[in-house]
Amino acid sequence: MKAIFTAAGALLLTACSGGLDVVESDLQHHRWQLTAINGEAVDPELKSDLEIGEHFTINGLAGCNRFFGSATLELNRLKAEPLASTQMACLPAVQQVETAVLTTLTQGAAIKHDGKQLELAGEQYTLSYQLADWMQ
Repeated sequence: MKAIFTAAGALLLTACSGGLDVVESDLQHHRWQLTAINGEAVDPELKSDLEIGEHFTINGLAGCNRFFGSATLELNRLKAEPLASTQMACLPAVQQVETAVLTTLTQGAAIKHDGKQLELAGEQYTLSYQLADWMQ
């Protein structure tokens, strides 16, 4: 009887852990709207977003500057490199958002994804995104 419970437990753990992996197709062809940084709401008028396209190209609006590049997804960790951006001057509050976004993307972040919510947890910042739309 003990062997049955052990085998069932191992099967359950395997099934649960397998469901935690994020696959590229779950993230591609979507646009994500930034809603919070470290749990603090971001002004929706800022319209900071992240688009993930075919072959894991990424682009979006960090704060006041647009960014673009490519990313990799390994072991549920997203990292963008190389990443380029425009170089306009930002107001201080907008610059804080921009710094958080660009730092998190270039340093790499652990991903949590549930279909409509995307969280990128980096060393300094945790970015929370909401699904904005499906790209075509």
